[in-house]
Amino acid sequence: MEEELAASAGGSSLPLLAGLGLVIALIFLAIRFVQTSPKVSKLVETKTKNGSTSDKQIDNKVQLNPQADATYLVNCLRPTSTPLEILYAIATTPDTVAVTSKHLDMAEDLREKKRASLAEKSKEASHKSTADLVDDDGWAEDDEDDPAAAAAKKAQEEKDKEAKRLAKATGKDKTDLSKVKLEGVDEGVLGQEWVVANLTKMGAWPPPSMNDTIVKDKKFSVDGNIVGPLDHPGVRRALIMTMGRLNAKQLNTHPELMAAGPKGLIDPTYFQATMEYRQRVGQVLEGTLRMACTLRSYRLACSILDAIIMFKIGLVDADSEEHKAWFHDLMTKQYGPAGTPKLIIEQKFLGVPTPEPEKKDAAESDAEKKEAEKNKIAQQIMQTKQVTTTDEKMALEMTITRQHAESFTKQKIAQCQKQGIPPQVALQSYREAWFILVRARKINLDGSHIPSWDGVLGDPRFPANNHMDSLKKKDDPLYKMLDSDTVASFKKEFATSSSNCENRIVIGWPFVISNVAQKTGNIKIHLPPPIEAGRYEFSVTIKSQEFLGVGEEFKLVVDVAEGVEKKKEEEVEEDSENKKDK
Repeated sequence: MEEELAASAGGSSLPLLAGLGLVIALIFLAIRFVQTSPKVSKLVETKTKNGSTSDKQIDNKVQLNPQADATYLVNCLRPTSTPLEILYAIATTPDTVAVTSKHLDMAEDLREKKRASLAEKSKEASHKSTADLVDDDGWAEDDEDDPAAAAAKKAQEEKDKEAKRLAKATGKDKTDLSKVKLEGVDEGVLGQEWVVANLTKMGAWPPPSMNDTIVKDKKFSVDGNIVGPLDHPGVRRALIMTMGRLNAKQLNTHPELMAAGPKGLIDPTYFQATMEYRQRVGQVLEGTLRMACTLRSYRLACSILDAIIMFKIGLVDADSEEHKAWFHDLMTKQYGPAGTPKLIIEQKFLGVPTPEPEKKDAAESDAEKKEAEKNKIAQQIMQTKQVTTTDEKMALEMTITRQHAESFTKQKIAQCQKQGIPPQVALQSYREAWFILVRARKINLDGSHIPSWDGVLGDPRFPANNHMDSLKKKDDPLYKMLDSDTVASFKKEFATSSSNCENRIVIGWPFVISNVAQKTGNIKIHLPPPIEAGRYEFSVTIKSQEFLGVGEEFKLVVDVAEGVEKKKEEEVEEDSENKKDK
């Protein structure tokens, strides 16, 4: 169940909620049982064409179509899409629905087999009871003392044992079904419908605001009928998983869940599927973010980054002050006051790219130290160099200090020691992702916006206020997927000078911390320079993909001078020849 795992969803940096350790452990063991037991996995993977139980296997693979999936998804996106709308779109893509539908089929097949197994056991128990009534006086069988009969009985017992061993080896042993607890079959077991019931009580089901989204008008085929999203079992399941994930903070501490966990009354077919779903949604969100950057939509990119946070942590609103306070308190309790995630941005610079310093060993001689000091002075001089309209590129450079590095490292090492895990294992698997979004506008000396600027950076052939046509001219693969409504919505995003500067991304740049102990680092992002001389203001937004409410924003101003047009290579060669002739 996705809800029970909200605390661990944010990666290694997010601690488990208090009191849930035992519940989570039991859920994990149940899932591992389904994943590793050959008996159960075989039962999950078998079903006949007509749905009846038998020993015939059905194909548990799903045929996916990434191109169709991406086309569906991008045409559900708009510059104004909210995080919820984005997650609803992902929940209803063709590939998502194919996977969730297959999981439902496999789970139902397992239920049918368990019901049949329970009925068989009930019948056997009834026969045994009848036999006991007939033999209540203890009369001896005629062949009780017959050696031949005893040998035949022993042979039959050996045959039965061998049949059981064979059934176990081939995955046909149905006795293990008693170990798998299924909602709707076993009393008191929690699964998908339990989640729906509680989401309904919380006002989170049906999915809020879905009737205001593009998804509400989508149609799906099931059993030869065309139905809406909530009437398709596979779509409904994906949306349940989505809302369960976003409301995990409340569901995790539900008394019924806390009581069911230690008893093992959890439906592993739901738990396993939600774990796979969480992984898939995370991957699709990353792809969706790349789409937003290609479309240059700042608003859409920000919404996607919020959706990533919401889905990882298990919250329904990334802007909620209540949620931010809760998360800050959680981090403080786990890592201490200095452990609250925060980036300190220092030595910010935008201008002519400075040369990359040579990497040196830790131990440096006096001569090497002097050389490093000279290079630092040279770098400072370079930073005073004027950016011109004919420069090939300019750079945004900054030094970043992770305020939380030391506290996180100490906590990770302590956890490893407590669990008997080599610290290197946890430290090497660490991942902390951030995303940088840069926008630009031309300004007057007093800082006021110059509305006549068309947003061109680098290449005059592609004005920023006509980005969609630029994508079309470039024969961009993503543009080919867009329908007319989607194209129109993003054209409107950049229709005016003010909206163009406010909403258009110059560049989107991810950076990932893979060493939990790394405290500082330098970042350099190359940008295309403006082709018009003047003063420009670049807005830099840094958003976390792991932590809530810890983003950073700042602005840098750069003056761009008119550059000298560089001669083409053939012109340079011609000048050389003329000099020779003279």
